[in-house]
Amino acid sequence: MDLEEMLQNEKQNVGCIFLYQEEGAWYAYERSAFYCYSLLGIVDIDWLPSSVTVGEEIIRVRVSEPDKFLCTSLLKLLKKRKSEYVILCKISCGGFYYWREVQKMKCQILWGIKVK
Repeated sequence: MDLEEMLQNEKQNVGCIFLYQEEGAWYAYERSAFYCYSLLGIVDIDWLPSSVTVGEEIIRVRVSEPDKFLCTSLLKLLKKRKSEYVILCKISCGGFYYWREVQKMKCQILWGIKVK
């Protein structure tokens, strides 16, 4: 699955965590990243340039050991493939856009650069 398809999933995402295996690691993007952060407090956050919208950045988090991540009763595995997990998230977390902006500001301070 390419990045554009992943982002399309995220635009419609209201209660799932989509994890994708890339370069030997598992990543969640945008709203899925927000749900992971809300559940685990994941700090391994990075930003990728968007191939869809010029000048825009895409937030992602790295999830180590997704099988252990599933041990909480708040999550239910819906689909597992070699390079993709779809997990139902039984909590409702609001504030995605606020969280995204806070993470952007933190990165700007930490890296001393402007993330668009």
